[in-house]
Amino acid sequence: MSESNRLPVSSPQSQENKTFLSMLNNVLNTDGYYFCTDFDLTHTLQRLANTSPDFQEMSLLERADQRFVWNGNLLRELAAQPELHRFALPVVHGFIFMKPCRINGKVFEWILISRRSCFRAGVRYYVRGIDSEGHAANFVETEQIVLYEGAKASFVQTRGSMPFYWSQRPNLKYKPKPIISKTVKHIDGFQRHFDSQVLIYGKQTILNLVNQKGSEKPLEQAFAKITSEMGNGLLNYIAFDFHKECSHMRWDRLQILVDAVDWCSECWPEDRGAGGV
Repeated sequence: MSESNRLPVSSPQSQENKTFLSMLNNVLNTDGYYFCTDFDLTHTLQRLANTSPDFQEMSLLERADQRFVWNGNLLRELAAQPELHRFALPVVHGFIFMKPCRINGKVFEWILISRRSCFRAGVRYYVRGIDSEGHAANFVETEQIVLYEGAKASFVQTRGSMPFYWSQRPNLKYKPKPIISKTVKHIDGFQRHFDSQVLIYGKQTILNLVNQKGSEKPLEQAFAKITSEMGNGLLNYIAFDFHKECSHMRWDRLQILVDAVDWCSECWPEDRGAGGV
């Protein structure tokens, strides 16, 4: 959307209406909000490929993944009126990029979609950790899609704040010291978070890139400890001190990490219209 305009339905317009219109225009002019009239942006291609015909027949409003619907409150009243569903389009917040590519003479379409969760979103430092429902701060689902000669491939990753109770309130220091809560039971929220992750995405490889020294060391240790306490065979925890391993431009050290997560790229099934992704 490059421009928007509003026509008054009555005159004179009150100062309140001007304020509301200013707020609305501010949102419409903010980058990162997307909607689509004929494609479900709230679900990955993987999830859509494994849904039933009945699900495919539902309106975008009915079947939307509520984690990524940023105008959910505005749409709530419309949800009870099926005749209005075609006017109710979920809005996602994140990033979408599409580009035709050519490698070794093969032309394909590369698509990158990042969906930011509307649960526990906030500014860096002010919002960290998880809430009681297991929602991780600034959670993002990123999907890479490759379209080639009718085939489709989708690879999905998620990221979020470390899913236990900790804070990092801003102060005059360049990098405030993280504080891990000592008054709550971390494993409860942690388990809610990963129960949801496993249900939606399946087996998890947890990749932690924080420093394993200094103020970040207790965070890494807490993450490893809670994961071990859960004893869930579907969780594979990997700690990789990125700054240490790749210091002095030693990017070849990334191969250690690539080898550790190699199983994630073993299977890229394709969809040519009949099968699943």
